[in-house]
Amino acid sequence: MAKAPSKKSSSRALSYSKRPAGSAKLPASAPPRATHTEAAPSAGKPNRSPTAFEARLYAVCKCIPAGRVTTYGAMAEVLGSAARACGQALRRNPFAPEVPCHRVIAASLELGGFSGSWGVGCANVQKKRRLLAEEGVLFDEDGRLQSTGAVMAAAELKQAAANVL
Repeated sequence: MAKAPSKKSSSRALSYSKRPAGSAKLPASAPPRATHTEAAPSAGKPNRSPTAFEARLYAVCKCIPAGRVTTYGAMAEVLGSAARACGQALRRNPFAPEVPCHRVIAASLELGGFSGSWGVGCANVQKKRRLLAEEGVLFDEDGRLQSTGAVMAAAELKQAAANVL
């Protein structure tokens, strides 16, 4: 018959609050730790160099010509990554409009997010709609792409970005 663990060893095994050795607990009154976006809180852009992934993503994004769009999923397929990783990196794009992140839309062919905001009624997404309209890419009142001919699939994007990958 197996011996039941004692309460002391049982509670230790279920403790998830242990900190790594050498880490100090901040006092309750301590300010939160700085993040990479605190230098420019209104912009929400990093004050660091892009990671290797971000640099590759921005290079591929620059291959999307005016008047065309692609999806976060197509970007991810070209980069061997995930659509959400692409979206998170593009929301921190400090090089817009040189890196035209406004040309990347949701897989549903809706506007998707822009600069960390989401929803067709928000100001940032309205800016994305306006930028795309100036390039001839139009969306209906619900934020859905009107012409699927403007979409660059992953294969076309990969071919366009072949010299930067």
